[in-house]
Amino acid sequence: MQETVCENPAELIANIPWGTHCCHFYKTQKDLLELLVPYMKAGLLNNEFCMWVTSKRLGVKDAARKLKRVLPSLDSYLERGQIEIIPYTEWYHSEKDFGSGKVLSGWIDKCNQALAQGYDGLRLTGDALWVGKTAWKDFTDYEATLDNTISKASIKAVCTYALDKCQAAEVIDVVKNHGYTLIKRGEWELIENAQRRRAEEQALEKAMVELEKLVQARTAELRISQEQLRALAAYLQTVREEERTRIARELHDEVGQALTGIKLSLERSTGQQSDAVRADLSQALALTNELIGRVRDLSLDLRPAMLDDLGLLAALSWHFDRYTKQTSIEVDFKRHGLEGRRFEPEIETAAYRIMQEGLTNVARHAGIDKVSVGIWADENMLSIRIEDLGRGFGPDSLTASTTAGLSGMRERAFMLGGRLTIERASGTGTLLIAELPLRNSTSEQ
Repeated sequence: MQETVCENPAELIANIPWGTHCCHFYKTQKDLLELLVPYMKAGLLNNEFCMWVTSKRLGVKDAARKLKRVLPSLDSYLERGQIEIIPYTEWYHSEKDFGSGKVLSGWIDKCNQALAQGYDGLRLTGDALWVGKTAWKDFTDYEATLDNTISKASIKAVCTYALDKCQAAEVIDVVKNHGYTLIKRGEWELIENAQRRRAEEQALEKAMVELEKLVQARTAELRISQEQLRALAAYLQTVREEERTRIARELHDEVGQALTGIKLSLERSTGQQSDAVRADLSQALALTNELIGRVRDLSLDLRPAMLDDLGLLAALSWHFDRYTKQTSIEVDFKRHGLEGRRFEPEIETAAYRIMQEGLTNVARHAGIDKVSVGIWADENMLSIRIEDLGRGFGPDSLTASTTAGLSGMRERAFMLGGRLTIERASGTGTLLIAELPLRNSTSEQ
């Protein structure tokens, strides 16, 4: 058994936790009071409802007088009903009338009343000196039930037993039904019930095993859900890219051809008209040329055909030239392992879109005229690096469009089993790194 030794019993018992059920073996009335007086005082000072059921050797008046010596304001606690000091005959009745169910219900009722009145719980003590041989079995059964009840309630209990009235077998019965035993043998000792402690440890170990099973099951569920979400996101990305490709081709093939036809008709008609009409036709022709350019740009923004036809390197080289013309930002492009290689379509699409979005953020936020871009590919990984020495950005400067763009890039990398990181610091620029695992790649013939 685990044992704690102390000269002052108040240090052992005054602030025991809720759910504690102690037994105390005393030799003299002095031993009894030395423990119970500080025990009750602590309860009153800690906003607890207190019940002191006295014994044959210590009456109600003596208990109140001893408690008042250390707590002069006891009368005020009695008047407002925070403490009840009653004789054992009033609570337990007698051996013949003892009903464990009624006594247990009484403790629970007192606890509920205390909580309803705003107290933190019930602190109680009762003495078993009145119990005779005929009622001992019923009383030990009651103590066992009380022990189980207290462990689940806002109750603290100290049950006192006169040591000279207990035989060895009875001491064992008492100790078995209490979590802790208090006894004075020169010094005060608080002894924990080893069997109880082992049972609690076993229960805790069992609970931990069950918790681990629940965690593993929940983790498996989350992993499946994550995989399903990843599959759904990948499917949506594929559908979106297919729709982009379809719209881009329709713009190029149908709308673009129709506009080209209109342009040719206007050019043929211009030379056959009067000067006034020719001027109007020229204006219409200029607007048509502008519209053709816009349709072409829109088609290329949606999905550049060369990404599918010529591959990642050609599409990026074209995009960098176009980007510089549109933004006046020079792109310093370094690469390795891209020449003559084609990657899986989803890899090429993700790499292109990450590069496109990353450069768009540079144009929007960096405030520079040059950006460094690198792409390296080996047998296992395609790495992307975009670095600028511009203003950078912190959390306060992120806009909704920026965070959406960053989330989109991260999602593309995540869906392919890769990762994307961004290092940023105000005034020192931004570094974007993306890594996409490669499964298959082919050489262009």
